[in-house]
Amino acid sequence: MTSIVPFIGNAVFESADIKLMSDAYNNAIEDVYRFGHPNKIVGKMIASRIVALTIGGERDPIQLRKRALAVCGFGPDRAG
Repeated sequence: MTSIVPFIGNAVFESADIKLMSDAYNNAIEDVYRFGHPNKIVGKMIASRIVALTIGGERDPIQLRKRALAVCGFGPDRAG
């Protein structure tokens, strides 16, 4: 399991938020692995989107995953 902490930057989150962001990130990366090995840019895009959505108030890990995958072109039919 990978932590999202390296992607957070200067933002401050509660430990529960870091856990749900890390869970959403790991689930998103697992989804991408079904189509091939994601490169670092894809991983960073997913993480950055999850952090931005969480800063914006989203706390549903399923929505975080789906919306982050959508940034990379994985729509509802491909993202699960």
